Amino acid sequence: MKAIGFGLLLLLAGCAGLESSSPASPYYAYPPGWSVRLNRPLTIPADAATVRLQYGRIVPRNSVQEYDPYCVVELNTVRAEPQHLQPGRFEVWRVTRSVSTITAALASPLVKAAFAEDGAPTFLYYLTEFRLRDRAQPNLRGMTCAWNQMAPGNQSRMRHLTLDEIRHALGDWMSLIPPQGGV
Repeated sequence: MKAIGFGLLLLLAGCAGLESSSPASPYYAYPPGWSVRLNRPLTIPADAATVRLQYGRIVPRNSVQEYDPYCVVELNTVRAEPQHLQPGRFEVWRVTRSVSTITAALASPLVKAAFAEDGAPTFLYYLTEFRLRDRAQPNLRGMTCAWNQMAPGNQSRMRHLTLDEIRHALGDWMSLIPPQGGV
């Protein structure tokens, strides 16, 4: 009977979330009260609603090195002219994590996920999505940070990005600000 009880306990523990209270964990549970500060104006190119940050600098859509952490800042609307996100502090109202065979860096209704000859995906992205809100800039949607886990060298590290990895991708463009008394 003890073996059955122990087995049931292990099964239930396996179903528990992977959230961690440690900011160093890739499964850090962001508590309420986080914000993101844009430290200088960020220009979103014409005919786009996104801009990518990697290694602390803006990178063109087709220049993201997907085996390293990067973040995509997203607006709600694509416009024919460049759009400007002004410096400010944005409320983080939701943080979600997911795993996908397609990413915001490639997102298009015309793009399909690629698969290797063995049927396994060639892209596997661990996404951390920050939904952002700023009353002064209602067109701001959010920021998604990711990396391709199927890239050479990453397959042994199947996990989400840590807070420090996200901060490194953003550089001094944006700052993740914890709730009072936080990280």
